[in-house]
Amino acid sequence: MYIFGAGNFGRETLDALRELGISAEGFLSDVEPERPVSIPLLLPAEGWQAQPTGVVIAVSNPQDREVIANRLTALAWTFESVVHPRSATGFGVAMGHGAVVLAMSYVSTDTAISNHVHINYGVTIGHDCIIGDFATILPNATIGGGVTIGNGATVGSGSVILPKLKIGEGSTVGAGAVVTHDVPPNSVVVGNPARPHQPGG
Repeated sequence: MYIFGAGNFGRETLDALRELGISAEGFLSDVEPERPVSIPLLLPAEGWQAQPTGVVIAVSNPQDREVIANRLTALAWTFESVVHPRSATGFGVAMGHGAVVLAMSYVSTDTAISNHVHINYGVTIGHDCIIGDFATILPNATIGGGVTIGNGATVGSGSVILPKLKIGEGSTVGAGAVVTHDVPPNSVVVGNPARPHQPGG
C-alpha cells in the first residue's frame, strides 16, 4: 500500500505501518516534502495516477484530505485504514475506510469512526461517539461518551469535550479548550470554558 502525503503525519503513519509489519511501497505527493523520506517518493511525473492500489491519506488538513480522497476515488484507488497496534478499541467499534489511529489512543465501545478520520497519539474517545468523515482529533484530546463530531471538524491537542455534545461540521476546537456546550458548524471555540474565538482577540 501507499501513503498519500510525505509530511509529518505521513511519516507518523509510516511508523504505525512498520509497527504492524506492513511495508509501505512509497509516498505519493504532489510536491517535494520539506525533509527527506525513507521510502520511495512518487510525484505526478512518475505516473502514480495510473497505478491504482491501496492507499491511506496522511494529510492533516481535513478539507485537503477530502479533495485528495475525491481525486483518488476517481482514479480507482482503494482506501486502507491504519490502526497502530499500541492503540485500543472497545467492543462494537465501527471503523470506516481510510482512517488512521496512532499509538496510545483508546476508542471506547460502540463508537463509530467514519471514513478518513485521523486520531492522533494519546486520544481518548468515550463510548457511543460518532466521529464524522475527515474529522481530525489531535494529540491527547479527551472526548466524553455520546459525543458527535461533525464531518471535517478538528479537535485540538489536549482539549476536553464533555459527554453528549455536538461539534458541528467544519468546526475547530482550540488546543486545551474545555467544551461544555454544543459547537455550531464552521465555528472556532477556544478557552476554558470554550467560547467562540474573536478574530484579533
